[in-house]
Amino acid sequence: MSGNLKATVLIPTMRGRGPLLPYSVASVLAQTVPDIEVFIMGDGADDETRCVIHDLMRRDSRIQFFDHPKHESRGEPNRHAALARARGEIVCYLCDRDLMLPNHVETMMRLLARADFGHTLISCVMPAGDVTFPKEIDIGRPADRRWILSGICFANGIPLSFAGHRVDMYRKLPYGWRTTPQGLFTDNYMWDQFLAEPGCRAISGTVPTILYFPRSMRADWTVEQKLEELKRWTDLMVSPEGHQRILQRVIDGLEQDRLEKARERRLWRSPLRRAYWNLRRFCGIGP
Repeated sequence: MSGNLKATVLIPTMRGRGPLLPYSVASVLAQTVPDIEVFIMGDGADDETRCVIHDLMRRDSRIQFFDHPKHESRGEPNRHAALARARGEIVCYLCDRDLMLPNHVETMMRLLARADFGHTLISCVMPAGDVTFPKEIDIGRPADRRWILSGICFANGIPLSFAGHRVDMYRKLPYGWRTTPQGLFTDNYMWDQFLAEPGCRAISGTVPTILYFPRSMRADWTVEQKLEELKRWTDLMVSPEGHQRILQRVIDGLEQDRLEKARERRLWRSPLRRAYWNLRRFCGIGP
């Protein structure tokens, strides 16, 4: 039954991720809201990963491990079964290769006090360390909501780590987490259920709370390289004024993004750009 805790945080993991988990899980345990539970969802975890998880569980009783054989997709039905036991008022998520800033759960609680599904500011940490902003969506706007549901938006609109929802809204959905058809993003397939519900209030946040390290930009990286990146950013987070330094990188990235968007607006008369906006208007999903 929900409501006994402030939040449930679900972290999917799999084989070969053991070295990364102490960093990603530690970022959850260090939240400014301590009244949480952490569900680590094993999807074909190997012995090394299990050993790391059991060690983390011995250190903090808030962690629970759900150990399952490798699923045909990403273990979505197992997530659904676990959330039937969630005691949090809200559910947050974290990819096991990402990090939560200490304000993530607190920020999601504020957003979901007036919404049922939402996300915090979507940004990417590039391999060189700069921060970029690849997504321009506001799911509180009907046009953007239709844009996502149309299927024309091929990119993964809201990556897992940024999203959160109320438990009571999740339990009203027709399916919840379920096996994703091939060719679709697992996260989007789940979020579409929220956005398709007319009574679901949706919100896009403007506060940075996640360090997101896209796998597509690190496809040829070894586990050791990923581990070094997580360690470097974790050291920055826990250092004096570390949070402020991270926010400054975000501000620098936002300023660069603003300048690039201004240049794009000057080129709006190009045939390709006109075709893009005409397609949106034709589908009834744009202003």
